Amino acid sequence: MLKAFLNYGLVAAVLVWAGVVAMMAYRLDDSPWRWAFAALAVGGIATVAVLFKIRRYVDGLHKQSGEQETKS
Repeated sequence: MLKAFLNYGLVAAVLVWAGVVAMMAYRLDDSPWRWAFAALAVGGIATVAVLFKIRRYVDGLHKQSGEQETKS
């Protein structure tokens, strides 16, 4: 349970935040801030995508260094 929290806690927090901001954007009819909130929500989703990309890169580095150690 702790490992799952450590792996996905930040992702879950960003998704919840993006969802709340998206709901605020949805509820702001005829407001100049509506599109700013929508952009923030999209930015939150993009942040999650970047986090997963960084994670995949770091896992690849870890796997690559493990393979080099076994060859030595």
